[in-house]
This record gives sequence, C-alpha cells and structure tokens, in this order.
Amino acid sequence: MKAKAISLLIAAIALLGGCEQGTQYRRPQDVVFPDSNVSYSRHVEPFLHLTCTFSGCHSASDPIPLDSYIALFQTPGLIIVGQPERSRLVQVLDGTLAHPPVFQDRITDNHRRGVAQWIREGALNN
Repeated sequence: MKAKAISLLIAAIALLGGCEQGTQYRRPQDVVFPDSNVSYSRHVEPFLHLTCTFSGCHSASDPIPLDSYIALFQTPGLIIVGQPERSRLVQVLDGTLAHPPVFQDRITDNHRRGVAQWIREGALNN
C-alpha cells in the first residue's frame, strides 16, 4: 500500500512539474513565446484573448473572429500554414497590413515572432 501511494505521488509530481496548461495570464506581456515549439493553447490562444478577442473587435460575434482555433481558419488568408509572411494575421501584427492601432501598445516583438513561428511550424492545435 505504501509503495502504491509513493508511486501515485511521484506520478502526480511528474505531471504537474512540467505543466504550463494551468497558467493564467493577466496581461499580454505575461505571454512569452519560445523560439520554437510554439503551442496554440499555451501561447497563441492566451495572447489573442488578451489582445484581440473583445466584443466589437474579434470576438465570436464579430466579422473576423479570433476567439478559437477553428475561427482562425474561417477567414481566408488569415493563417496560411507554413507561410507566416503571407498570413494576414502576421501582416496585421507587423503593421504591414492596415488595422486600427488599438492593440499595438499591448504587443511585443516576442509576440510578433511567436505567432509567425507558430504558423511556420504548421499552426497546430497543440
């Protein structure tokens, strides 16, 4: 019985120790993208929710929703898998495609590079 309890405890520690999924971001600056292996659920989704998915901007009821993985692919050209430079989302973040400047002060170069890297890596729902 004692060995089983220790095994369960070790398994729980291993699962929780490397897990970022429970991270609650409060500000866009809290979301830091890695140089590679960008995750939609840990990086892209929280970034978009904190910078873009407000009512009247890009929520589910708006013309170009950014509030879910599926929504990102419903607007043609928004995400072109493997080609961040052709993806409208990256062009807006980089400022090469016109967009009202309401979000620019909330994003960093790390965010721009991170979203581009996620698209370059296949824009996975990971």
